[in-house]
Amino acid sequence: MGLKNNIFDFINKYTPIDTDAIRQKLPFVHLLGHEKSYGKPNARNYDVMMQNYKSWVFACANKNATSVASNTPQAFKRIIKVGEEEELKRIYQHPFLDLINGVNPFSNRYELFVITILNMELTGNAYWWAPRNVLGIPTQLWNIPSNWIKVVPSPEKFIAGYVMRVPGKGEPVPFPEEEIIHFKYPNPEDLYYGAGPTWGAQYGIDLNNEVKQWGIHFFMNNAQPSGVLSTESNLTPDEYDRMTKMWDKRHKGKKNAGKMAILEGGLKYQQMGSKMKESGYKEINAEVRDEIMAMYGVPASKLGLVNDVNRANADANDYTYQKETIFPKLKLMEEKFNEKLAPLYDPNLVIRFDNPVPDDNDFRLREKESNIRTGITSIDEEREKDGLEPLNLPETSVPLIPFNVVPAGTPAPEPTSPEKVDAEKEKKSLSKSQADNKWRVFVTLTAPQERMLTEVVKRFFEKQHSEVMRSLNNFKSHKKDLFSSISFILDQAINELSVRSQNNVREAYVSGLELGSQEVGNQIDFNLFEPNIQLAVNERLRFFAEKVNQSTQALMERAIQAGIREGESIEEISKRIDTVFQHSEGFRAKTIAQTEVIGAVNSGQLKAYNEAGITEKKWLTARDEKVRDSHQIDGQIVKSGDVFNLASGAVLLYPGDRSTGADAGEVINCRCTVLPVTKKES
Repeated sequence: MGLKNNIFDFINKYTPIDTDAIRQKLPFVHLLGHEKSYGKPNARNYDVMMQNYKSWVFACANKNATSVASNTPQAFKRIIKVGEEEELKRIYQHPFLDLINGVNPFSNRYELFVITILNMELTGNAYWWAPRNVLGIPTQLWNIPSNWIKVVPSPEKFIAGYVMRVPGKGEPVPFPEEEIIHFKYPNPEDLYYGAGPTWGAQYGIDLNNEVKQWGIHFFMNNAQPSGVLSTESNLTPDEYDRMTKMWDKRHKGKKNAGKMAILEGGLKYQQMGSKMKESGYKEINAEVRDEIMAMYGVPASKLGLVNDVNRANADANDYTYQKETIFPKLKLMEEKFNEKLAPLYDPNLVIRFDNPVPDDNDFRLREKESNIRTGITSIDEEREKDGLEPLNLPETSVPLIPFNVVPAGTPAPEPTSPEKVDAEKEKKSLSKSQADNKWRVFVTLTAPQERMLTEVVKRFFEKQHSEVMRSLNNFKSHKKDLFSSISFILDQAINELSVRSQNNVREAYVSGLELGSQEVGNQIDFNLFEPNIQLAVNERLRFFAEKVNQSTQALMERAIQAGIREGESIEEISKRIDTVFQHSEGFRAKTIAQTEVIGAVNSGQLKAYNEAGITEKKWLTARDEKVRDSHQIDGQIVKSGDVFNLASGAVLLYPGDRSTGADAGEVINCRCTVLPVTKKES
């Protein structure tokens, strides 16, 4: 009882209130009237709000809670350099991460996040008890139901502490202010307590409850008299009771619906009640449901209500849901972590959630490609929108005209006679200037896609990094199965990399199809071609994901074996593995993305040429000084089904081709492309 008494003394020393002193210190404490009764939460009954967790409130609150809990917080170290902007460096091992993932012996992070958001959705408030060790660092996290807690205001500190009272139990239990983390939705009416969507939706919730009760009673024949039994003679009380019981037994309840009635003794039945359809029950129920969903920010498609929902507007709904509903909730939790928990460890510790909005980057990519392809903006203008330095090249500083894709303002070529045009076609397929223009189009098309896929691969490696480092923490000494345990984690992630990269690889392949079709003047029906697209993309993804995983395993095994040879501890080996992933999240992610995008686009182009009946193809070397010696075969023409012969002796069907078994050095980072040959060159 000593600790409890000390805490009570801590709280009670703030309870004597001097009104004048309050006005001089924190006047709003007095004005709001919270200086008594442990901060009575105005007129709101949180017990009643918790009881609303049913029907559409259950569906909406649970959807928001599980969506938020699907996001894991990440730790960063703030690095401040003189004369430069601050930089955030990702941390994979930290006591905060251990706390947030371990929570307490009887729960886990996902459960804690779900119950936290449920409390906030229902009452506007959520409370974590974070008991601390002698160093002042939290050791566990416990959720306390929000209807059990009251705030204890203070004229000195604004909040003196908190008091918990379990419904139906004994005396209240006090907590110091620093041990409670109070999450709340902003409330313009109250500085101490939040207001959640349940408060705003209360009219709709009450009406929903009444509508549901009415529906139940309707089917139980009790909502209103559906008819009247009449007789010309007077009934005695016994006859009335007998007739009522008999009628209820035969016709009341859903099991007796539709049964034929046989009337006797001069009884007549007169219809009075309306049918459910005539009452507008369905329409009212739908309107109330929509109102509740709007209050919680949940679109109908997220709850499985699929009327008039297709893939396009379902994706749009998910984008809006993640951006307008889930992201703000994550931001609120993120800010509370940085306010209450991060400073306890390090003033430069920063907690962040990944942006959950799924299509934000994809939309930006499509917008950039459309703007550049249609000549609305230049490449440099789009780079500036993304915060990148302009290239300031002639072909990037002005918009490009579609079709022939030359810098705007370039003089039009002199007209030539039909005979001369035909002669030129017989001599060559594309002039040098046209080849240069093709290269510019190719770079414009692939560069933004490479950046997008780089980010996807980087995030994949970051997640792998976190999981591997967490697994290493379980090894206190060297074990034979150290690498096998890590290898298992990597193998499990092959499918995840395929799923994460699918949209990007597909977009690259389809871009190649479109570019190749435009070059040869052939239109592809993408609806009919869809099975071929999916087959090609799946083949690329399978090979791509397996090769990336094999390379990661090889790098990991070398790092572990080197550490074991040097007699290093698990902590020292962990640093080697940390270096492997830092390399993967940087250089490797960019290299992998560039290689895969270039290969997918070139593969799509070649498929488009074949569909158009093009019989020959031409190698187009990258137009800069970075081209490797073996790829200096610019202008080499071969039949469409034949391979190009590189200077090294290797062969490729197209730049970035992996099907011929060529050495990886001939494929990785290749930036060359192909051209169609419509007429044989002389």
